[in-house]
Amino acid sequence: MCENCTTAGGQAGASRRGLLRTAVMGGAGLAAAGLAVAGGAPVAAAEPEVAVEAARGPVGVGLRWLGVAGWEITFDGRVLYFDPYLSRFDYRLQGGALRTDPRVIEGLLASGRLAGPPELVMVSHGHWDHMADVPYLLTRKEWAARTIDTIGTETHAHLLRAMGVERPVIVASGGEYLSFGGGAYTVEVIRSLHSQSAGHGFFAPGSRTEPPPPPTTTADLVEGGTLAYQVTVPGRLKVMLFGGTNFVEREIAGMRPDVVMVSMTDYSTVHEYLPRLLTALGGPRYVIPSHHDDMITGYDDPALPGTVNPKAVAELRATIARAGLASKVVPAVHLQRLNF
Repeated sequence: MCENCTTAGGQAGASRRGLLRTAVMGGAGLAAAGLAVAGGAPVAAAEPEVAVEAARGPVGVGLRWLGVAGWEITFDGRVLYFDPYLSRFDYRLQGGALRTDPRVIEGLLASGRLAGPPELVMVSHGHWDHMADVPYLLTRKEWAARTIDTIGTETHAHLLRAMGVERPVIVASGGEYLSFGGGAYTVEVIRSLHSQSAGHGFFAPGSRTEPPPPPTTTADLVEGGTLAYQVTVPGRLKVMLFGGTNFVEREIAGMRPDVVMVSMTDYSTVHEYLPRLLTALGGPRYVIPSHHDDMITGYDDPALPGTVNPKAVAELRATIARAGLASKVVPAVHLQRLNF
């Protein structure tokens, strides 16, 4: 979630360095995915993949940063999404109007820079930069016959229903330990917390006990509780994902992920955020920064790499060194798949 963003009603919440979003699509021809692009827009080629040395050699799991807090996990022909926000519209314009753009999603699918369909979508919380594109993904007509599970809180389920989603949602509150694909992987749902910046608050708090009127602004998508997740591919890799720059220490005590995606928005009012988190997890082998771009610059804008906060990697490495941990920081690049 952004810090110090302002909505039509003047609500202040979490800040972002801002560059105006430019062209939605650009670049070369279609990749092997072979999906049509809305409006016939050209799309760029897929980003090069990077191999990451795993402790036991290659384990066949791919992790792709979608920007903001979003991630794609792939293995054995399966696709999972976490907080897949892809439209990257400028939330500062038109009173914070929700302006999701399906053309961005279709272009990413067509170019192979986004795999699909997903069989599971994990939602950390209800803010627009985490959930605004989930309704389109769940109602995409080409995937209508596919089973797509979604995990979120009761509020997230009500918001999705208000946005036209008829698929069922697995309502969770933290503590659930779920098996998918006949045991192909498990998901542990973790009770977590939203980021807290100056003033110890955040943008658009609140919950919903029934579907509200259809959301039209970013302020309509309330937080609704925050969840973290640990995805385990048995005997191969454990991946922990956070969508908020905060956590409940007792909820993750004893958990030992191989890889953790660490949210890196403002944590100035969260006591010892990084050392507490990484120490509680026992020093994960790999630490990947997340939620540290400007959220609005388009995927094909040459300025996009410059919107990633370089301090995130430095702060993580400094924390690891001070704590005497052996963790390795792996920088994230938009849409580049890390192969473990």
